[in-house]
Amino acid sequence: LLNDWATLIVGPEKKTFKMHEGLLCSISPFFKAALEGDFKEAQEHTIELIDDDPEIMEYFQLWLYTQSILDHEETVSDIEWGVLLELYVLREIRLISTLQNQVIDLMIRKLAKANELPGLDMMCGSFARTFPKSSLRKFLIEASARVGTLDEWSWDFTEGNEVAQRDYLNDLVLELYNDRENKQRRDFWKIRCTYHTHAEGEPRCSENTPNPDMCSLLKILAPAPRS
Repeated sequence: LLNDWATLIVGPEKKTFKMHEGLLCSISPFFKAALEGDFKEAQEHTIELIDDDPEIMEYFQLWLYTQSILDHEETVSDIEWGVLLELYVLREIRLISTLQNQVIDLMIRKLAKANELPGLDMMCGSFARTFPKSSLRKFLIEASARVGTLDEWSWDFTEGNEVAQRDYLNDLVLELYNDRENKQRRDFWKIRCTYHTHAEGEPRCSENTPNPDMCSLLKILAPAPRS
């Protein structure tokens, strides 16, 4: 399988990607079942992913072969929030657990650089395609409770996404309520392992590892209680 190639046909435009079957099977039960089972995909070495985004698949292919989401010319400031959110959704839909940690770390670094979150509608879109206990949801809610103000956001929600919007706002209210008596600084980089997934026996991330962007660590105070 390490020498066999799989063809992924991605998006409505049916853009093709060639990747090694062995690599795909090693990082995803989804690809393993499709390429090693009794399905047509295994016989033809081809998988159609019509609902996936070719741009996101390009980032996934880069990560698959280099273990880096960014190429050598990109910085964390260059990659868009939408790409990071879509990569996490790809990780969840295609069961690619090892992709999660790097996506989360890039989100934390991007947050530290710009001190701003993705758009509200964009975050709710991610809620619609992730599980209730998703680490992405946890991170977005905890960051939303501490970064920016509500009057900076556009409240123009996408029609048909009402359930995700409700879930996001409910979780945000609960986080703000639970945090009101705990007005302490939140260093997202230091606690990044909270949002990671690690295999059994794999060591947890060191809290002393410096942020690779060499910028000051993110420390944000929750709004002061009203007098």
